[in-house]
Amino acid sequence: GFGPLDMTVCILGSPTAFLPVLLEAGTRCPGAMVLCLSPTWASRVPSETSPGTWSLLLSRGVSFKVGGHSALETFVPPRRANYVTGTFAPGDPEGSWVGELARDLDCPTGGSATLAHRLEDTLVTRWVLAARANLPVPPTLAFVLGARGDLPTEPVAPGVRLVRLEEPQGQQSLVQEEVDAFLGGTAMEPYGQVGMGEVGGVGGTG
Repeated sequence: GFGPLDMTVCILGSPTAFLPVLLEAGTRCPGAMVLCLSPTWASRVPSETSPGTWSLLLSRGVSFKVGGHSALETFVPPRRANYVTGTFAPGDPEGSWVGELARDLDCPTGGSATLAHRLEDTLVTRWVLAARANLPVPPTLAFVLGARGDLPTEPVAPGVRLVRLEEPQGQQSLVQEEVDAFLGGTAMEPYGQVGMGEVGGVGGTG
């Protein structure tokens, strides 16, 4: 019952990961899903319904129609996004502007730059799974430089050993002791036949 101007699902950044969704949306709800390929195609304005948040308005975008047809359109007046997702990966060159446009919106979003950064951090992911969700993770030894406030000391994450180093210099003996204890511990017994070059649980992070 919705027309293309009643609902606007906005995809920010590269369409590569979303192409099947864009094509399917063109069939099921032509014109309702809009691809935004440039930060100049969108603007943020203070929300009229949720103080402290922003509305995302699209002045241009690629819309999708039945049969896989697409068209670059100019929207006058600009279309307000009702749902926003996109390429939030920190390593992606488009990640910065995508994350900025999607920050603190008054509509639901399919992710954020902060969430993408956390999900790509293997150590944080393992700590959350083990400490918060009580899920088993591979035996992990990690050397952490600095405070790393995103990795609290409590609660303890089973299977994850964090060694905090104040500075990288002069810590060789401590590192060697921790590695020896880790490899000789009960957690690594199932991997006893694995060569050192194949042990993936030993890692470090800055």
